[in-house]
Amino acid sequence: MTSSKQRIFIFDNVKALLIVLVVLGHAADYYTDQFESMRIFFFYVYLFHMPLFIFLAGLFSKSTILKDPFRIEKVANFLVLYFIMEILFYLIIHFWLGRETYTFNPFVENGVPWFMFAMAVWLCIGRLIRKVPAYIAIPVSIILALAVGYTNVSDFLVASRIITFFPFFIIGYYLKPSDLANALQSPQLKIVSALSLVLIAITIYFNIDTLYDMRNLLSGRNPYDKVRMDLGIPGSGAVMRLLIMVITTCMSIAILALMTQKRTWFTVLGERSLAIYFFHRPIMFLYHHYNVNETLENIFPHSWLWIYLGIFLIIAILLAGKPFEFILMKLQEAVDKLFKHRQLSK
Repeated sequence: MTSSKQRIFIFDNVKALLIVLVVLGHAADYYTDQFESMRIFFFYVYLFHMPLFIFLAGLFSKSTILKDPFRIEKVANFLVLYFIMEILFYLIIHFWLGRETYTFNPFVENGVPWFMFAMAVWLCIGRLIRKVPAYIAIPVSIILALAVGYTNVSDFLVASRIITFFPFFIIGYYLKPSDLANALQSPQLKIVSALSLVLIAITIYFNIDTLYDMRNLLSGRNPYDKVRMDLGIPGSGAVMRLLIMVITTCMSIAILALMTQKRTWFTVLGERSLAIYFFHRPIMFLYHHYNVNETLENIFPHSWLWIYLGIFLIIAILLAGKPFEFILMKLQEAVDKLFKHRQLSK
């Protein structure tokens, strides 16, 4: 039996790994058309990194969802961050980068800010169904996730992603962190987990040309008719999504089982993952706008791509610094004060 602190460290350590993979996945995506290695890395990472992140968000959402009165300020915090990111991206892309076709439309979002909006919605849905038994809520959420692929709701109000990834959030909500942490300590599970992750990596490596056609299915935002891989049977889109959900679940369990339970130097990245998520994309926009990689390629013609990924690994670590966390903390404190003031004035 581990202590509660150790259990928290497990999940913070996993979040640290995931947020680094989010940054590196976005960095690699610039070169998936050119390099097979980037396609392999991208596909492997995207199988689990956001679903597992969302699962952990659900795992620690109980204090918000179950508390009376409902902590609406938590929902507001995510919405405020969403709109700030929308405005920041618009200012950078439209004015700084000079892309005049990029318009400000917070009701349609296909980029990084989607997670902030989705978190606000998931917390509200969780509140509404908090008393619904898990044996009803989880199957229904999975059915809806499979069905949404046959619609064209796509990026409007992030609806497709909200529905597609909700099963991972709600499964996390129904689990207890302590029970999960204890279950993850099985030595047999750790062995199976390591073998599973290696086997999946090998399978992707040797079949990337075929599997990469399923890329559009991993983001959760595309309808099935945008996925080029077809099983040749009616309803194959839902079958493929269900298969991916099963693989995602296996990989997520494996990563949780293999993660250290101790506090390490990288635990802080998990504790401050929101700041890394919030700030990394604008830096990436500017990095590519100024063609930094052209300079790298001239100096290191054979290794520039890996140096590039190394740079964004360092950037992810630096974004866990106190100044970036301080900015988000002050924004959240301002929202909290606003809602407390309104409650006192009633």
